[in-house]
Amino acid sequence: MKIFIFVRQGCCLCDSLKNKLAKINLNELFPNLEELKEIDIDRVDLYKDKYKKYDYEVPVIAVEGISSKEIIELPRISPRLKDDQLKNWFQKNISTILEK
Repeated sequence: MKIFIFVRQGCCLCDSLKNKLAKINLNELFPNLEELKEIDIDRVDLYKDKYKKYDYEVPVIAVEGISSKEIIELPRISPRLKDDQLKNWFQKNISTILEK
């Protein structure tokens, strides 16, 4: 499983989410996590499709499943979530995807 976070430089919501993610041990929550990859959508040369899709939506979290290589967007995260709440949010939303 891979988790992607679509961000842009200078985005205070993106920076806040990245700081919170740094405090959470996602590998402990999801032992099969291969990678947490940060994608800067402003790198239009690499991610033109993501720029068009997420320009006004960042930060966006998406998951690539284990058996399926389909990338599924997770619901928007409230910037008000505290660390424990964010951990619970991840458990709930990713578990739902993995059950499918």
